[in-house]
Amino acid sequence: MAQILVLTDPSEADGEVIYSESVGSVHLEGHAGAQLVERLRWAVRDAQIAEHRAMLREASATRSEQPAA
Repeated sequence: MAQILVLTDPSEADGEVIYSESVGSVHLEGHAGAQLVERLRWAVRDAQIAEHRAMLREASATRSEQPAA
């Protein structure tokens, strides 16, 4: 069975798996397909949030490592 993965961008963060689901062609039809697309939308949004948080943590860590002027 095929699998759908939504990962954060490894160049932006640690490449975290946000969503993983095994799917068949039957999952792409009708109401089940609409539900799958909705779960994908949520997963993509969650990945974007995770990448943004990782970017903020990295920027904060970089600032705290710099000597005070």
